[in-house]
Amino acid sequence: MPRFKTLQLKITLLETKPSVWRRIVVPAGFSFYQLHRAIQAAFGWENSHLFEFGKQGLSDPDGIGIPNDEMPVKDARRVKISTIFRKVNDKFTYVYDFGDHWQHQVVLEEITDKEIYTAYYCIGGKNECPPEDVGSTHGYREMADTFAHGTTAEKRSYRQWLGLRSNEDWDPAYYNQREVNKRMALIAPAGWMF
Repeated sequence: MPRFKTLQLKITLLETKPSVWRRIVVPAGFSFYQLHRAIQAAFGWENSHLFEFGKQGLSDPDGIGIPNDEMPVKDARRVKISTIFRKVNDKFTYVYDFGDHWQHQVVLEEITDKEIYTAYYCIGGKNECPPEDVGSTHGYREMADTFAHGTTAEKRSYRQWLGLRSNEDWDPAYYNQREVNKRMALIAPAGWMF
């Protein structure tokens, strides 16, 4: 198996309690678009909204995303993550879903040369990611509080919205690394490593 320069990144979803984070390993040659896809899989996001990377968050003058007439950013498909993440503790912001404004801090923890068997993988994390379109951090807290202390009718409403069975609850403390890596493997097309 060939050896590649890899980056270990810790991605933390800001302003969530309990804190939601993932630690992933990716090839240094990844584009920001490939990193976006890895973060989507690691957190369980559905890739149904716009995104932007930047030092200052959304509307960064040096932002990296998918350019269009309303969003003049550098093309994430063409910018390599190694141009930004050069040394340990380098930080960048990743914003997903401009309506809910899910802001993530991405920190470079380690640079290594190692054998990797897949395009990317998760080596750690904590807590369940909020579901898509829950209404930002306020909606996330409201849903978590409802499952912890809400009435039966309130819980039923969220269960229906989430597609859960009547006896299922949504647990903000849930995290299953095996499931995360299965999601990551599903969206990693052959050859992404190179």
